[in-house]
Amino acid sequence: MTKIQKSKKTIASLLAGILLCQVSAFGVSQTSVNAENPARKMSFEVVGEGSVTVTDVEDCIRTVQSGSEITVPDGMCIRVQSDAEEDTRISMKILDEEGRYELEDTSVTEGKSYWRDITAMGMNKKVVITFGEEAGRSSVYSRRMVQARENQQKPEVGDVFTGNCVVTAVNGGNGHTVHGVTMGGFTGILAGVTANGGCADHTAAAPYTGQECTYKYTITAVNKATGEVTGNLYCTSVTGATDGVTKDSSGRLIGYQRVSGTAVIHRSYNGYAKLKKGKTLTTLTDGNAEYSLEGAAYGVYSDRGATKENAVFTTDKNGESNTLELEEGMYYVKEKKAPKGYKLDERIYPVTVTSGQTAEVNVKDVPVYSDIELLLDKIDQESKEGKALGGGSLEGAEFTVRFYAGRYTQDSLPEKPSKVWVLRTKKENDVCRSKLGKEYQISGDDFYYAENGDKPVLPLGTVSIEETKAPKGYMLEQAYIEGDNGKLAENYYLTQIVQNGNQTNIQGGNNYKIADRICRGDIEFQKKDEETQMAMAGIPFQITSVTTGECHRIMTDENGYFSSASDYTKHSKDTNSGQSESGVWFGTNSNGESVEVNDAYGAFPYDTYRLEELRCEENVDKVLYKGTFRISRDRYVVDLGTILNPDLTIATSAKDEATGTHYSNADEKVTIIDTVTYTGLKKGQEYVMKGTLMDRETGEMILDGENRNITASKRFKPKTAEGSVKVKFEFDAKSLAGKSITIFEECMLDNTVIAVHKDLEDADQMIHFPKLKTSVKDEVTDMKMVKAEKDMRIIDTVEYHNLKKGKKYKITGTLMDKETGKAARSASGRKITESVEFVAEGKDGTAEVEFVFDGSNLAGKTLVAFEKLYYGDKLYAVHTDLEDEDQTIHVPSAGTTASEKNTGTHHAYAGEYVELTDTIEYRNLLPGETYTLHGTVVEKETEQRLSEEKQQEFIPEKADGSIEIAFEINGTDLSGKTAVIYEEIKIDGKSIAEHKDPEAKEQSIYFPKIGTKAMDKKSKTQEGDAREKQTIIDQVSYENLLPGETYILKGVLMDKVDGKEMTDKNNRKITGRTTFTPEKSAGTVEMTFELDARELGGKAVVVFENLYDEEDHLIADEANIDNADQTIIYKNNEKSAVSPKINTDNPKPSSSIRKSPKTGVENHTFLWMLTLGSLGTAVAAGIAIYRKKRD
Repeated sequence: MTKIQKSKKTIASLLAGILLCQVSAFGVSQTSVNAENPARKMSFEVVGEGSVTVTDVEDCIRTVQSGSEITVPDGMCIRVQSDAEEDTRISMKILDEEGRYELEDTSVTEGKSYWRDITAMGMNKKVVITFGEEAGRSSVYSRRMVQARENQQKPEVGDVFTGNCVVTAVNGGNGHTVHGVTMGGFTGILAGVTANGGCADHTAAAPYTGQECTYKYTITAVNKATGEVTGNLYCTSVTGATDGVTKDSSGRLIGYQRVSGTAVIHRSYNGYAKLKKGKTLTTLTDGNAEYSLEGAAYGVYSDRGATKENAVFTTDKNGESNTLELEEGMYYVKEKKAPKGYKLDERIYPVTVTSGQTAEVNVKDVPVYSDIELLLDKIDQESKEGKALGGGSLEGAEFTVRFYAGRYTQDSLPEKPSKVWVLRTKKENDVCRSKLGKEYQISGDDFYYAENGDKPVLPLGTVSIEETKAPKGYMLEQAYIEGDNGKLAENYYLTQIVQNGNQTNIQGGNNYKIADRICRGDIEFQKKDEETQMAMAGIPFQITSVTTGECHRIMTDENGYFSSASDYTKHSKDTNSGQSESGVWFGTNSNGESVEVNDAYGAFPYDTYRLEELRCEENVDKVLYKGTFRISRDRYVVDLGTILNPDLTIATSAKDEATGTHYSNADEKVTIIDTVTYTGLKKGQEYVMKGTLMDRETGEMILDGENRNITASKRFKPKTAEGSVKVKFEFDAKSLAGKSITIFEECMLDNTVIAVHKDLEDADQMIHFPKLKTSVKDEVTDMKMVKAEKDMRIIDTVEYHNLKKGKKYKITGTLMDKETGKAARSASGRKITESVEFVAEGKDGTAEVEFVFDGSNLAGKTLVAFEKLYYGDKLYAVHTDLEDEDQTIHVPSAGTTASEKNTGTHHAYAGEYVELTDTIEYRNLLPGETYTLHGTVVEKETEQRLSEEKQQEFIPEKADGSIEIAFEINGTDLSGKTAVIYEEIKIDGKSIAEHKDPEAKEQSIYFPKIGTKAMDKKSKTQEGDAREKQTIIDQVSYENLLPGETYILKGVLMDKVDGKEMTDKNNRKITGRTTFTPEKSAGTVEMTFELDARELGGKAVVVFENLYDEEDHLIADEANIDNADQTIIYKNNEKSAVSPKINTDNPKPSSSIRKSPKTGVENHTFLWMLTLGSLGTAVAAGIAIYRKKRD
């Protein structure tokens, strides 16, 4: 194309554009697709002297000032008019809403007036109108433009990019108004983008398709998270573009309009990353200055091996790191430096950095702490070992351990510790130890725990250890604490737990030994003869430690005096030689290890000691002294006073606690109180009175069930030299029935017998145990079997032993049920008990107890006679052994179950020959004896015999069993009646059991009876109409049925003339059936028969009924062809099409009659089928047409 052609095209396009962009009156011009787009804000800033008006979207003119703001629909424009009173420079800038960047070319003119059209296109704008020269603001805008970075890959807000583009479409409408301009063919940052815009200079010529332009693209928004970049697009024609100022004579802008719009592109940006360090085990670290999250350093690496470092996170005191800007991608974070008090984290944390987003790395460090047990061991100062001396103990010492969260010295310790624990020592193997743990803690706070929470730990900080309570026998004074390298402090020690890399150290070690000194004291006493009150010199004594067994001898001096104190005789002088001038020293622990003698302390460690006088020439025939003393105070001399030698005597009187006499019931729990009187005991000393049970006849000791001596003892301290003490014996005396025992007593002091009373023939020391033996029999049979009947008599012969002749006694007997172990009760519900009083003719004898009672309810029971012997109201003896056969009597029982042979039940058909079987179950017979069974069948109401008596002998192998017996009877007259089978068992002709209960179902055979009353349903009489559908109702009465059982009633219609069963048109019998369960033995039930009686005019029909049991056995019938009550007569009517047929032996098939279909039945069915078929065809055809159209 030549230049002339291009010029012609340009002029033609310009003229067309002028036509397209002309408006008759300004108002609001539309350049977007519709006027319903979102409204855009336009704000104004006016600089200098002048006025500004705006013709807004409502075609209204309003004055604006700096700060004014209006809304304009997207794609619409407003006209901004600037007026000055005199000629001046007027400029108008279009900026983003924050006034940072120019979006369109600045218009500058000289004069008093200037207007410009501004389009709301895709974003909010700020319009700055300046009258006169700008005072520094132009430089601000230009400086921002200069600072904008042309970074096409990662543009930022304010960046400005330029390039070339082409108008690819102009959208015109009614009145040749331009609605929108499409720009394409971009070079530079917008390459490949298509953007829509609108005319920015509305009175200038419209753009045309193919028009070449330059553009300025100002970045107004960047969403780095999505990568979306938004900018203002401002396009200017390469040739003939308006300058926005120069107008023609009619006031229109000269040249082509510039195009303004918004363009969106997408870019990838850097992302960000930050690190958040959290805490673990905060119970250890919170409030503890030895732990801080500040100063941790984490390297950020681009490789999994964490070798290529890109950046470093550094944390503050809250665990928050600096934010790093990183390129998109995967990174690996690893701790380089742990913060104070924490372990270095060796883990590597992957993190993905995404454009425009901040990735957070969450980590947690584990604090360092001490999980080494803090061991506090108790030792004895003298032995330097963990073994206590004497009766002392290293268990039970209490330590107060205080923890301070921080590192402190004694001078800087806070007033209040973070936690306090009070611990107590326990013995573990050979060490008395305490440590942090619930099993040692007696009070204080909760312990610190680590992850698993199973063992206490200690955080970094300061710990103090103090023994606050000495164990038994020891003192806190002069106690000290030792570490691995020797003595650390007195009774209080302060140490720190410090960090050592990923570990901790407890300064001074973790195992401490706390040494206490045991209390030591001395004794002194004077030895005198009780009778002469003279001092006894040279008397030897032995002193023994009750705890350790350590013992040494001492001796009184020439004045009968002894003192162990070192200021009387040094402990170290001829130690423990046993002479009057020898020193004494006790210092052996439980392992037999001795400590060094020390004259500065007492001779005896804390303990209880036995002091025993030893036999010598000076105390022959004297009662030797035995006593104890206790050392419990340090540096204290215990004065034992004067030691004398008294004389002793004792006497006893034993009685049964229950009877208050010398007689006792030989029960499993017997209590004997032996009252021992004494003289010559010393007030306040502890004695033991020990008694032993002896067999009076053999003189041997009585043994218990485990072959041990039966003894009892009583410790006591007499208040006076004379008195008494009760010794209580509790033992099982069941084996002592019939025996007498004697109680021997010994008085002991410190395990030495000092007095005895042992006389087998001393009546006061004796206890007698009476004995009973019984033998029970039936008075009639003289056997251990008795028949259960109203008048029962049982004799129990009771033998007694070991009673006192001439005394009056009472025996009370009770019959017991062996099965339940409880008292048997008679038919009246009372316990069966009898008593007899007698005077013992000698130590041994017999008495009889007779039981008379109604025992008809006791069949099958085994009775045991229990007997009790009383003297007054005191129980002396019992014989209550459920397993003693001599005390036992058997009450046999017989139960029968009758059945009819054919039915196997209690029902029978009243026929001529009826076979019955009776099964007799017996209980409680004596095996091996010969018994006879007697059986008879009787009619229930009259008890008239229906059979002869049958007898059958049998010898049972066991007490319980069964036997069968058979009967044959004539039942023709028994319809509606009941037969009962009576059975009786005898031995030697004496009846011992029977079952003769006419009301017993098990013994009974029932012969049911039925009767019928038939009627026509419609007439309620025994006449019916010979019509098609007729109903006969037969009312069947029944007698002698068993309520609750199930019965079946079956009926059939019979032809009265020939006596044959009637059939319907299909040659089927006309029958009825019903199943019922009667509530009473007699009643009625209905049976219904349906038949076609059209051929029965003038004929009679008879109803036959049969009754069956649940197993379908015939048990009654009513089949009398001549019974009028069973007969229905049908009157003559119109001749029926079909009549019932009579069943014959050789029935002939009837000819088949084909009938025409009934209107409304078969024909209607056909019509419906035809209609449905037609409808189906129509539907199928419709579907085929539809599918063809779709294809």
